[in-house]
Amino acid sequence: MIRRFLEWAVRGRTSRLMRRPFAVVTIADGGLAVADPDAHAVHLFDTARNRYKRITRAGREPLLSPVGLASDGNGRLYVSDSMARRVSVFSDGGKWRGDLDLPPLGRPTGLAYDRTHRFLWIVDTAEHHLIRFEPATGEARIIGRRGTGPGEFNYPVSVAVDRAGTVYVGDSMNFRIQVLGPEGRFLGAFGEPGTVAGRFDKIKGVAVDSEGHIYVVDALHDVIQIFDRRGSLLTVVGGSGTGPGEFWLPAGIHIDDDRIFVADSANHRLQILTFLGDRGTENDLG
Repeated sequence: MIRRFLEWAVRGRTSRLMRRPFAVVTIADGGLAVADPDAHAVHLFDTARNRYKRITRAGREPLLSPVGLASDGNGRLYVSDSMARRVSVFSDGGKWRGDLDLPPLGRPTGLAYDRTHRFLWIVDTAEHHLIRFEPATGEARIIGRRGTGPGEFNYPVSVAVDRAGTVYVGDSMNFRIQVLGPEGRFLGAFGEPGTVAGRFDKIKGVAVDSEGHIYVVDALHDVIQIFDRRGSLLTVVGGSGTGPGEFWLPAGIHIDDDRIFVADSANHRLQILTFLGDRGTENDLG
Protein backbone atom coordinates (compact mmCIF):
# COMPACT_ATOMS: atom_id res chain seq x y z
CA MET A 1 0.00 0.00 0.00
CA ILE A 2 2.67 2.50 0.93
CA ARG A 3 4.72 1.83 -2.21
CA ARG A 4 1.65 2.24 -4.44
CA PHE A 5 0.72 5.52 -2.78
CA LEU A 6 4.27 6.82 -2.93
CA GLU A 7 4.43 6.12 -6.64
CA TRP A 8 1.37 8.34 -6.92
CA ALA A 9 2.97 10.97 -4.72
CA VAL A 10 6.23 10.94 -6.64
CA ARG A 11 4.94 10.68 -10.18
CA GLY A 12 1.31 11.65 -10.32
CA ARG A 13 1.24 15.06 -8.64
CA THR A 14 4.87 15.91 -7.96
CA SER A 15 5.14 19.04 -10.09
CA ARG A 16 2.05 20.49 -8.42
CA LEU A 17 2.89 19.50 -4.86
CA MET A 18 6.64 19.61 -4.30
CA ARG A 19 8.92 22.39 -5.45
CA ARG A 20 12.13 21.48 -3.60
CA PRO A 21 11.68 18.62 -1.16
CA PHE A 22 14.46 18.97 1.37
CA ALA A 23 13.69 16.63 4.28
CA VAL A 24 11.40 13.66 4.81
CA VAL A 25 10.22 11.67 7.82
CA THR A 26 7.63 8.95 8.41
CA ILE A 27 4.74 9.75 10.75
CA ALA A 28 1.69 7.89 12.09
CA ASP A 29 0.14 4.99 10.15
CA GLY A 30 2.94 4.96 7.59
CA GLY A 31 2.33 8.56 6.54
CA LEU A 32 5.01 10.93 5.32
CA ALA A 33 5.96 14.52 6.06
CA VAL A 34 8.10 16.39 3.53
CA ALA A 35 9.73 19.77 4.21
CA ASP A 36 9.69 22.03 1.15
CA PRO A 37 11.42 25.40 1.69
CA ASP A 38 10.61 26.73 -1.78
CA ALA A 39 6.90 26.09 -1.18
CA HIS A 40 7.20 27.49 2.38
CA ALA A 41 5.35 24.38 3.48
CA VAL A 42 5.47 20.90 4.96
CA HIS A 43 3.56 18.36 2.88
CA LEU A 44 1.66 15.64 4.76
CA PHE A 45 0.84 12.44 2.87
CA ASP A 46 -1.70 10.20 4.60
CA THR A 47 -0.82 6.89 2.99
CA ALA A 48 -3.60 4.95 4.74
CA ARG A 49 -6.35 7.15 3.31
CA ASN A 50 -4.67 8.52 0.16
CA ARG A 51 -5.07 12.06 1.48
CA TYR A 52 -2.87 15.10 1.28
CA LYS A 53 -2.51 18.19 3.46
CA ARG A 54 0.04 20.95 3.78
CA ILE A 55 1.28 22.96 6.75
CA THR A 56 2.00 26.60 5.89
CA ARG A 57 1.85 28.31 9.28
CA ALA A 58 3.21 27.86 12.79
CA GLY A 59 0.41 29.44 14.76
CA ARG A 60 -0.03 32.94 13.34
CA GLU A 61 3.41 32.98 11.73
CA PRO A 62 4.02 31.70 8.20
CA LEU A 63 6.58 29.02 7.53
CA LEU A 64 9.49 30.71 5.78
CA SER A 65 12.04 27.98 5.11
CA PRO A 66 11.19 24.60 6.67
CA VAL A 67 14.25 22.39 6.17
CA GLY A 68 14.33 19.85 9.00
CA LEU A 69 11.88 17.24 10.31
CA ALA A 70 11.70 14.71 13.13
CA SER A 71 8.91 12.58 14.58
CA ASP A 72 8.80 11.20 18.12
CA GLY A 73 6.57 8.30 17.09
CA ASN A 74 3.85 9.46 19.50
CA GLY A 75 2.07 12.04 17.41
CA ARG A 76 4.54 14.92 17.57
CA LEU A 77 6.18 16.30 14.44
CA TYR A 78 9.09 18.73 14.86
CA VAL A 79 9.85 21.25 12.11
CA SER A 80 12.92 23.50 11.91
CA ASP A 81 12.50 26.79 10.04
CA SER A 82 15.95 28.08 9.17
CA MET A 83 14.89 31.61 8.20
CA ALA A 84 12.41 32.08 11.05
CA ARG A 85 15.02 30.70 13.48
CA ARG A 86 12.62 28.45 15.32
CA VAL A 87 11.66 24.83 15.86
CA SER A 88 7.91 24.23 15.97
CA VAL A 89 5.85 21.28 17.15
CA PHE A 90 2.83 19.95 15.27
CA SER A 91 0.55 16.97 15.56
CA ASP A 92 0.95 14.32 12.88
CA GLY A 93 -2.24 15.75 11.44
CA GLY A 94 -0.66 19.19 11.05
CA LYS A 95 -2.07 21.05 14.05
CA TRP A 96 0.38 23.53 15.57
CA ARG A 97 1.24 22.76 19.21
CA GLY A 98 3.74 25.53 19.86
CA ASP A 99 7.38 26.52 19.41
CA LEU A 100 10.24 25.13 21.47
CA ASP A 101 11.88 27.35 24.08
CA LEU A 102 15.50 27.14 22.98
CA PRO A 103 18.72 29.14 23.23
CA PRO A 104 18.91 31.82 20.50
CA LEU A 105 19.14 30.08 17.13
CA GLY A 106 21.27 31.17 14.19
CA ARG A 107 20.04 28.78 11.49
CA PRO A 108 18.35 25.59 12.70
CA THR A 109 18.52 22.87 10.08
CA GLY A 110 18.77 19.11 10.67
CA LEU A 111 16.64 17.36 13.30
CA ALA A 112 16.59 13.85 14.73
CA TYR A 113 14.62 12.29 17.57
CA ASP A 114 16.19 9.72 19.90
CA ARG A 115 13.28 7.46 20.87
CA THR A 116 15.41 5.51 23.34
CA HIS A 117 16.45 8.47 25.50
CA ARG A 118 13.68 10.82 24.32
CA PHE A 119 15.96 13.61 23.18
CA LEU A 120 15.46 15.89 20.19
CA TRP A 121 18.73 16.73 18.45
CA ILE A 122 18.85 20.07 16.64
CA VAL A 123 21.61 21.21 14.29
CA ASP A 124 22.34 24.94 14.33
CA THR A 125 24.42 25.42 11.20
CA ALA A 126 25.20 29.11 11.71
CA GLU A 127 26.27 28.63 15.33
CA HIS A 128 28.33 25.51 14.52
CA HIS A 129 26.83 23.39 17.28
CA LEU A 130 24.07 20.98 18.21
CA ILE A 131 21.35 21.36 20.79
CA ARG A 132 20.11 18.37 22.74
CA PHE A 133 16.57 19.16 23.83
CA GLU A 134 14.59 17.09 26.32
CA PRO A 135 10.86 17.61 25.64
CA ALA A 136 9.79 16.19 29.02
CA THR A 137 11.74 18.80 31.01
CA GLY A 138 12.41 21.57 28.49
CA GLU A 139 16.14 21.27 29.18
CA ALA A 140 18.34 22.36 26.27
CA ARG A 141 22.06 21.62 26.20
CA ILE A 142 24.50 23.01 23.63
CA ILE A 143 26.95 20.44 22.24
CA GLY A 144 30.13 21.52 20.43
CA ARG A 145 31.56 24.72 19.02
CA ARG A 146 33.23 25.88 15.84
CA GLY A 147 36.48 24.15 15.02
CA THR A 148 38.15 21.17 13.41
CA GLY A 149 38.88 19.05 16.46
CA PRO A 150 36.93 16.15 17.94
CA GLY A 151 33.43 17.29 18.88
CA GLU A 152 33.87 20.61 17.06
CA PHE A 153 31.91 21.54 13.96
CA ASN A 154 32.19 23.68 10.86
CA TYR A 155 28.76 24.29 9.34
CA PRO A 156 27.06 21.07 10.45
CA VAL A 157 23.92 20.39 8.41
CA SER A 158 22.36 17.06 9.37
CA VAL A 159 21.94 14.59 12.21
CA ALA A 160 20.71 11.02 12.66
CA VAL A 161 20.29 8.75 15.68
CA ASP A 162 20.44 4.96 15.76
CA ARG A 163 18.44 2.63 18.03
CA ALA A 164 21.05 2.82 20.79
CA GLY A 165 21.00 6.61 20.80
CA THR A 166 24.33 7.04 19.02
CA VAL A 167 24.36 10.33 17.12
CA TYR A 168 25.76 10.87 13.61
CA VAL A 169 26.42 14.44 12.47
CA GLY A 170 27.01 15.65 8.92
CA ASP A 171 29.87 18.09 9.60
CA SER A 172 29.80 19.60 6.13
CA MET A 173 32.78 21.95 5.94
CA ASN A 174 34.97 19.58 7.91
CA PHE A 175 34.00 17.00 5.25
CA ARG A 176 33.31 14.29 7.78
CA ILE A 177 30.73 12.43 9.80
CA GLN A 178 31.15 12.78 13.54
CA VAL A 179 29.82 10.16 15.93
CA LEU A 180 28.65 11.13 19.42
CA GLY A 181 27.20 9.28 22.37
CA PRO A 182 23.70 10.10 23.67
CA GLU A 183 25.23 12.50 26.19
CA GLY A 184 27.12 14.32 23.41
CA ARG A 185 30.56 12.80 24.04
CA PHE A 186 32.77 12.41 20.96
CA LEU A 187 33.15 8.77 19.91
CA GLY A 188 34.80 9.02 16.52
CA ALA A 189 34.73 10.47 13.01
CA PHE A 190 35.34 9.44 9.43
CA GLY A 191 35.70 11.17 6.09
CA GLU A 192 37.83 13.75 4.32
CA PRO A 193 37.42 16.01 1.29
CA GLY A 194 37.75 14.57 -2.19
CA THR A 195 36.02 13.27 -5.29
CA VAL A 196 36.83 9.57 -4.92
CA ALA A 197 34.43 7.14 -3.29
CA GLY A 198 34.55 7.31 0.48
CA ARG A 199 35.33 11.03 0.55
CA PHE A 200 32.94 13.98 0.67
CA ASP A 201 32.34 17.15 -1.32
CA LYS A 202 28.92 18.40 -0.20
CA ILE A 203 27.38 16.50 2.69
CA LYS A 204 23.62 16.89 3.03
CA GLY A 205 21.52 14.21 4.72
CA VAL A 206 22.66 11.39 6.98
CA ALA A 207 20.72 8.32 8.17
CA VAL A 208 21.31 4.94 9.84
CA ASP A 209 19.56 1.63 9.15
CA SER A 210 18.75 -1.23 11.53
CA GLU A 211 22.09 -2.95 10.86
CA GLY A 212 24.11 0.16 11.64
CA HIS A 213 24.93 1.10 8.05
CA ILE A 214 25.47 4.85 7.75
CA TYR A 215 24.05 6.60 4.68
CA VAL A 216 25.52 9.94 3.62
CA VAL A 217 24.04 12.09 0.85
CA ASP A 218 26.62 13.96 -1.26
CA ALA A 219 24.64 16.54 -3.20
CA LEU A 220 27.52 17.65 -5.43
CA HIS A 221 27.86 14.19 -6.96
CA ASP A 222 24.19 13.19 -6.70
CA VAL A 223 25.00 10.00 -4.78
CA ILE A 224 24.44 8.25 -1.48
CA GLN A 225 27.52 6.67 0.07
CA ILE A 226 26.95 3.79 2.49
CA PHE A 227 29.44 2.99 5.27
CA ASP A 228 29.70 0.37 7.99
CA ARG A 229 29.93 1.19 11.69
CA ARG A 230 33.70 1.64 11.43
CA GLY A 231 33.36 4.21 8.66
CA SER A 232 34.54 1.85 5.91
CA LEU A 233 32.83 2.40 2.58
CA LEU A 234 30.45 -0.37 1.53
CA THR A 235 28.98 0.99 -1.69
CA VAL A 236 27.84 4.07 -3.59
CA VAL A 237 24.37 4.36 -5.11
CA GLY A 238 22.86 6.88 -7.47
CA GLY A 239 24.41 9.28 -9.93
CA SER A 240 23.20 12.33 -11.81
CA GLY A 241 19.97 11.99 -13.75
CA THR A 242 16.20 11.93 -13.73
CA GLY A 243 15.56 8.20 -13.95
CA PRO A 244 14.78 5.76 -11.14
CA GLY A 245 17.71 5.56 -8.73
CA GLU A 246 19.29 8.72 -10.15
CA PHE A 247 19.39 12.03 -8.30
CA TRP A 248 19.67 15.74 -8.89
CA LEU A 249 20.86 17.66 -5.83
CA PRO A 250 19.53 15.14 -3.28
CA ALA A 251 19.13 16.54 0.22
CA GLY A 252 17.42 14.78 3.12
CA ILE A 253 17.34 11.04 3.75
CA HIS A 254 15.26 9.03 6.21
CA ILE A 255 15.15 5.30 6.96
CA ASP A 256 12.16 3.50 8.47
CA ASP A 257 11.85 -0.30 8.58
CA ASP A 258 14.88 -0.28 6.24
CA ARG A 259 12.95 1.59 3.57
CA ILE A 260 15.14 4.47 2.44
CA PHE A 261 13.34 7.71 1.61
CA VAL A 262 15.36 10.31 -0.31
CA ALA A 263 14.36 13.92 -0.94
CA ASP A 264 15.48 14.21 -4.56
CA SER A 265 15.40 17.97 -4.42
CA ALA A 266 15.95 19.30 -7.95
CA ASN A 267 13.97 16.42 -9.44
CA HIS A 268 11.00 17.59 -7.32
CA ARG A 269 10.30 14.11 -6.01
CA LEU A 270 10.87 11.48 -3.36
CA GLN A 271 12.55 8.19 -4.11
CA ILE A 272 12.22 4.97 -2.11
CA LEU A 273 15.12 2.53 -2.06
CA THR A 274 16.12 -0.72 -0.35
CA PHE A 275 19.71 -1.61 0.52
CA LEU A 276 20.54 -5.01 -0.99
CA GLY A 277 24.10 -5.29 0.28
CA ASP A 278 27.59 -4.45 -0.91
CA ARG A 279 27.84 -4.59 -4.69
CA GLY A 280 31.29 -3.03 -4.89
CA THR A 281 32.37 0.55 -5.48
CA GLU A 282 33.87 2.67 -8.19
CA ASN A 283 37.06 4.66 -7.76
CA ASP A 284 35.46 8.06 -8.22
CA LEU A 285 32.12 9.76 -7.85
CA GLY A 286 31.77 11.41 -11.18
